[in-house]
Amino acid sequence: MCTFNGAPFLAPQLQSILDQDHTDWRLWLSDDHSNDETFGQLENFCTSNSDRTMTPVKGPKRGAAANFLSLLANPELAGQWVAFSDQDDIWLPQKLSRAVAHLKDVRCGVYASRSIHINAAGKELGPSPLINRPLGFGNALVQNVLAGNTLVLTPGATDLIRDLSTEAQNVPFHDWWIYLLASGAGLHIFNDPEPSILYRQHRRNLLGAGDRQMFKRAEMLKNGTYALWMDANLTALEASKEHLTSEARAQLNATISWRKALGRRPTPLDIGLYRQTWKGDRVLQILAATRRI
Repeated sequence: MCTFNGAPFLAPQLQSILDQDHTDWRLWLSDDHSNDETFGQLENFCTSNSDRTMTPVKGPKRGAAANFLSLLANPELAGQWVAFSDQDDIWLPQKLSRAVAHLKDVRCGVYASRSIHINAAGKELGPSPLINRPLGFGNALVQNVLAGNTLVLTPGATDLIRDLSTEAQNVPFHDWWIYLLASGAGLHIFNDPEPSILYRQHRRNLLGAGDRQMFKRAEMLKNGTYALWMDANLTALEASKEHLTSEARAQLNATISWRKALGRRPTPLDIGLYRQTWKGDRVLQILAATRRI
């Protein structure tokens, strides 16, 4: 679990981890220099559950992605199953057991799931959308659909992400990076249609979901933020090429060349880039036509 100023919602999340029906776990904690009561809450939780937790550490103070990836780089996590937890959600009791059941026979695999959105007060707002199209590297290059707060990695997947932690220093989102590597390296990916968490929506979500966040994302597409995210991801992937399949390397090279091309370019779909809905494909085409990706 990685935290930053999460004190208002932290207690229910910690309790939901204690309430898991899969009981073979330990909680690793990294706080990114909170200035509220978060770190104190974590210390109190660790004192009360010393058999279940590691001592909280201080993160690198470079944002959520760097915090998660720096914690994952701890040598003691090599070859381990790893589940990622945000600070403000609530895990459903079967969250870990479902992930283990789906990946128990997989050496290198990633589990993700749908979630049930709740508001700041805990009222249910409805489930997250179902995935409409196949998961794949061509999708991952332009969109992340694996929710980071639901991710579980098998030991092989953990080691792959750890081995490439240096290359990932500047990626914008740890979950997007995991989707890129998992799909690009040919790992097994299972996106569970059954929700595993209650995903809390509030004003301090990094991205979040819903109409308000949709407008926030649209502005990021418009002002060039999305293109900068792609720049960072592609740079990291170029440095990680040897871990990708031959098909993914070809797709990566085609995407980089396409973005640099002068004059009229093929559409994103022509080079194998796609989002999960036809509306998303249309937005992608518009961004391409206006040179915003």
